[in-house]
Formats: sequence, structure tokens, C-alpha cells
Amino acid sequence: MLKNKLENWLFYIFIFAIPISLRHIFWFEPFNFIEWTSVYIYATDVLFIMLVVFWVFNSRRIMVFNPDPGNQSRRFPQLRWDPFRYWVKDHNSSADTFLIIFVIVAGFSIWGTLDVQTAVFQWVKLIEGVVLYFYVKNYALKRFKLRHVFEAIVLGATFQSIIAIAQFMTQGGLGLKYLGESPLAPAFSGIAAFLVDGTKIIRVYGTTPHSNVLALFLFISLGTFYSIAVYQKRSWLWHVCHAVILWAFFLTFSRVIIGLWVINFLIRSFLIRFYKPFHIEFWLDSVMRRRSLKIFWVTIMVSMLFAVCYWPYVANRSVISSDDEAVQLRILYNQESLASGQNLFGLGMGNFVPWLMTQDLHLSREIYQPVHNIYLLIYSETGIIGIALFLLFLAFLLYDFYHRLGFKKLYHFSFALIIVSILIFGLFDHYLWTIQSGRLIFWLVLGFLASAT
Repeated sequence: MLKNKLENWLFYIFIFAIPISLRHIFWFEPFNFIEWTSVYIYATDVLFIMLVVFWVFNSRRIMVFNPDPGNQSRRFPQLRWDPFRYWVKDHNSSADTFLIIFVIVAGFSIWGTLDVQTAVFQWVKLIEGVVLYFYVKNYALKRFKLRHVFEAIVLGATFQSIIAIAQFMTQGGLGLKYLGESPLAPAFSGIAAFLVDGTKIIRVYGTTPHSNVLALFLFISLGTFYSIAVYQKRSWLWHVCHAVILWAFFLTFSRVIIGLWVINFLIRSFLIRFYKPFHIEFWLDSVMRRRSLKIFWVTIMVSMLFAVCYWPYVANRSVISSDDEAVQLRILYNQESLASGQNLFGLGMGNFVPWLMTQDLHLSREIYQPVHNIYLLIYSETGIIGIALFLLFLAFLLYDFYHRLGFKKLYHFSFALIIVSILIFGLFDHYLWTIQSGRLIFWLVLGFLASAT
């Protein structure tokens, strides 16, 4: 049906467009603009609203059938290496209860805030994220084929990677303002960059608002690529996309994310080679071994070539000093967050920055930013009750995931590694909670976590 095809395209375009930062800012004042107190609407917001309309009015209940993989029959021979056709069940876990109560408590935090408009808007953005979580959990994985979702992520990452590589080669922006590209030039202050022998090197952004956000999206895309390339036969073009994504991923020079990707890659490699159940499935089977080795050797060759070509940059970013401005600012934000006072409902949604600006810190305007730790940020803005509810939501979600799956397949381990990595990212930056692309990725992944079987 035409309606179904339109919904399919809207959803895959939405996934593809997650890193695209095209938006309209309401009441924009060029000379008095503060990102963290602004009100805006993104193109991805419009796409998601359209998807929610389909969700509400689509009366068809679509289930994706998958027979018991432990009892394969001749009738379904094509399912041998295809983990993407799930029987997706509805799960009524305690996690959802804690999440809903958390949203209510976050709403209570608006009362008496310094900036009510920002508080209300950020609460609405939280509700949007929670709706996305339930949309993915209760509808999307029943309605759309997971492998096509993964393909849309990889294609979106390839598109972003091409832009990122061009940005690095020119050391500046490409003028893609209609895709939401940030203005980039070595002379600009406040951009993600580092110094090598006195030369300022710009880290790539793609069309995201920061290098770390792009790195997160590429990190997710690499994990999805591993799944579709191992379990399904893929042409050489997909492996070219893999190499391009990996190269751009390194160009973000995001130390935490790249470091965790290395750990993820080593764990996956170890499990395939030495863990007996996966060794039998992926190493002793010639088809699976060939696919796995192709991914492994492309990764090794691209990594070595990048290190050789950009060794001074790699060496510079490999060293973390307590004197680095990024480290000093993170320490400052964490201290201020803890000093904001222990209370039940916090400073109010989105009000950490307005509160921080009332403190006598004598910082330049662009330095006033959210806490670079989503857990401390949630604590500051929603109080002790808010952070407790949010952590309980995550804890029950992870427990439910482990209880359902039991980690019997490699992709169970792989997805768990991605989830844990994202939660660790939250200790070092705020974009999962405050920036559109980061929010969408965060709640999408949690929706996958809640529904995966």
C-alpha cells in the first residue's frame, strides 16, 4: 500500500537524518544567543511527529515472525544467518514505570526555576525522547525490518563521513548551511580543535554540532555494519563504506569514544576466536570466518594507515593532561554541579546553565555549558529523586535485557557492549541529554534495548 511505503520511507529518512542539524531557532538574537536557553525545532522533530501520527492512526498490528532459531526447519532455510527477523514481544517491565515517574518528577522541577521558558521547553524535549523510546519499543521493530534500519544507519554514516573527510582536508566548513553544518574555520573560537607544533587542527563535525556527536553516530554505525556484514552476504561497496566510516571516525579524534571502540573491537575478536560457542559458529564455519576476517583485516589496515599518515595528531590526542582546558572545564562543571545543593527536585529542567551564569565565575560567555556528565546534570536539574528514578530505570532496563536474552548469541554481547559504551560516554559529556542528535541516538538505543529478543 502507498501509505505503508510512505511510512517506510519516512522512518528510514528519519534514521538517515539523525546527524543532520537543520533547525529553526525561535526569537533568535545573533548578539545575545545562548544555545542552552534557546527554543528551536529540528527537521528531525517534524519527521518524528509525522511518524507518531502514523503510529497513532495505523490500525494494523504488524508482527515480524521468526520461528524458534533453535528448531530450524526446511521451511525456513533462509533464516540460518539472519538474526534480524524477530518475534518482537511486548514487555511490561518495571523500567517503564520508573521512566514515567521520572518524567513527572522532571515536570515538578519546573516550579520556581530561574528560566521557566527553558525549563518547559527542555521538559517537552524529554517527553519527545520518551515517546521515541516507546515508539521504538512498542511499534518500530514490529513495523520495520531491522536490517533496513541498520542499512539506513550505515548509509547515513557514510554520507556524514564523506562530509567529514572533506572538512578535514579543507580544515573548514563546506557551506552546507541547509544541512545544519556548523561554521568551521581555524580562526573561530569555541570549535573542537587541538594544537600540533603551534598549528590548530580542526576536528571534523559532519553536519552535527560537535565532533563527539559525530563520533557517537559513527560508533553506532560501525556496530550495525558488523551485524549486517557478518550475518548477511554484502557486496564490496559495503566494505568500502566501512573503510570510509572508520577513517572519518578516527578524524573526530574523540578520545573516549575511540578508546571504547577499540575495547569493543578487541572483545568481539576475542569472543569469535577463543570463546567456544562463538568459535564454532564464526570460525569453524568457512562462510562466517571469511566474512569476519574481511571486517577484521579492513579494520586493521585502515587503522594502521591512519596512524602512519597522521601520527603526530594521534600522538597528541593520545596524551591526556590535567592541564588540558577540556579536562579543567569538566572538573569545574562537576564541582559546580555538586555545589548546587542537595534538594528533592533540583534546579529545574535545562536550568543548570542559567544557574551557573548567576555564580561569580567570571567566565567567557561560551564557557557556560551544561555539566559534561549526564548523571550529574540530571541530578542538578531534577534533584535526588530524579536521578534515583533515572538510574532505577536504566538498572531495570539492563536487567530485563539480560534476563530475556541470556547472551547466547554474539550479537547479544555486541549490543550489550554498545549500550554499556554509550552509558560510559554519558560520564564524560552532556550531548546525550542536551543536543538533538545525541538525544535521538540515546532514546533510540534504549528503545532497541527494551525490545530486543
